[in-house]
Amino acid sequence: MTIPTEEEQLLRRILTLLDSARPYESLTQSDSKQWHVQPGSALAGDDAKTDPYQVSHNVWNALSVAVDHLHCFRSTFADDLRDESVSITLHTHGQYSLLRGAFENSARAVWMLGPSQRPVRVRRRLCMQAGENKNSDRMAALLQQQPKRPLDVRMRQLTDLVVKAGTDPADAKKALKPETYSEIVREAGALTSMGAGEAEVVWSSCSSLAHGDVYGTLSILEGSVVQTQGRVNLMQITSSPRVLWWIADRTVAMLQRGFDLFKERATCHR
Repeated sequence: MTIPTEEEQLLRRILTLLDSARPYESLTQSDSKQWHVQPGSALAGDDAKTDPYQVSHNVWNALSVAVDHLHCFRSTFADDLRDESVSITLHTHGQYSLLRGAFENSARAVWMLGPSQRPVRVRRRLCMQAGENKNSDRMAALLQQQPKRPLDVRMRQLTDLVVKAGTDPADAKKALKPETYSEIVREAGALTSMGAGEAEVVWSSCSSLAHGDVYGTLSILEGSVVQTQGRVNLMQITSSPRVLWWIADRTVAMLQRGFDLFKERATCHR
C-alpha cells in the first residue's frame, strides 16, 4: 500500500472540505426559499427598520457572492471525478483571490448579523449603504451618467432611518461612516472561534496575493532559488498546500457561521 505524501493528504483534505460546502450552492443558486424571513423574527424587525435597504437582502447577497467565489475556487482546484481519480491544479495567486472574495463576503454577513442588539445591526446595514451610495456616485461620474437621485437626497434618507432606529441625530454622520473591510473582517472573526487576529491574517494574506504584493508572495507561498545574479535571487514560486488548506478551512468556517446566523435571525422563536 502506498502511503500518501503530506501534500497529497492536504489536497485531499481541501477537496473534502469543499465537498462539505457544496450544499450551500443549492441554497443560493436555486429558489430554495431559505432567504425568506419569518414574521416576528429578529431579521423581520431589522428589515422594517432599514426598509427599503433590508438587512436580510444584503446579507443573503453577501452569502450568495461568497458561495459563488468558493464554487469558482473549487472549479479551478479540482476536475470532475474520472476513473476514480481527480486532477488537481494549484495556482500561485488566482485561487487566493477567489478565497478572499469568499472570506470577506462571508465575514460581511457575520459582521452584520452577529451583534445581539438590533440598533447595531441596523447601523451596520445603513453604513454599508452609505458606502454604496458614494461609490455608485463615483462610478456614475466615470461613466458620465446622472444618478436617478442626487447623493444628498439618498444620504438624507439614510440619516432619517438611522435616527429613527435610535441613533442620536448628532451622531448620525459618524454612524453612517463606512467601515473598512479590514475592520469588518476583524469584528466578524471575533464572533467566531478563529478570533479577530487570525481572521485578519487570512484576509490580509489573500489580499496581498490578489494584489501581487512581493511581501505576500515571499512570505505565504513556497519558493526556491534557481539562479543568483549579483545581489538578486531568481526564484521559482509555487503554491503551498498547507497554507491553501488553512485558508480554505477558515473560509468555509466563516461561511458556515454566516448561514447559521441568517437561519437563527430569520426564524421566529416566539
